[in-house]
Amino acid sequence: MKLSPVQVDDRIERYLESLLPPREPALERLERELERERVPAIGPLVGQLAHLALRLAGSRDVLELGTAVGYSAIWLARGCSGRVVTLETDHERAERARANLAEAALADRVNVVEEDALGYLEREQGRFDCVFNDLLNSFPDVGAVERCFELSLGRLSPGGLLLADNALGRGEVVNPESRQARNITRYNELVARTPGLESIIVPLRDGFSIARLGS
Repeated sequence: MKLSPVQVDDRIERYLESLLPPREPALERLERELERERVPAIGPLVGQLAHLALRLAGSRDVLELGTAVGYSAIWLARGCSGRVVTLETDHERAERARANLAEAALADRVNVVEEDALGYLEREQGRFDCVFNDLLNSFPDVGAVERCFELSLGRLSPGGLLLADNALGRGEVVNPESRQARNITRYNELVARTPGLESIIVPLRDGFSIARLGS
């Protein structure tokens, strides 16, 4: 007998959040600010999921594509044992992120780089234990999605994690008509069909993609 899936509405989400460990002051303040400013962020549930994935994988160094104001970078830094490099093209947001990371006592472990993700990936040759793509809603076309995926995969260490937020595109991936939905659908196809990657999309909030590169 097939069970009907539980709809994770606001009521269920509040229940799930009530089970999370206490969050540090910098995260709680940012959550209030981002909600007030209507700035998209991964939120505490996906933050905890990313944090736990890094802990379980024993990740050391992390590359984040898309800093915004540093909320997700705090979660990533708490989950890994090494450093986080996070990329942001907007100078004002990058400066705000640096201030937030300093408040969280993470300025020495998180490097906010003001550079386009594709430019950085093409220029830098270092390896990371995790690449977190928080730009799925921002790519101009499918070609950019494919290039970013290819380059990100090339920067992963064996056994590394490839994470992405907004993998369900507000449900539009079922019938992708918008540019954003087509881009996200293509990303999901690449993750699912690339040999050597094992993956799952967790339908939490707007969908969180977790993939692991074989060792």
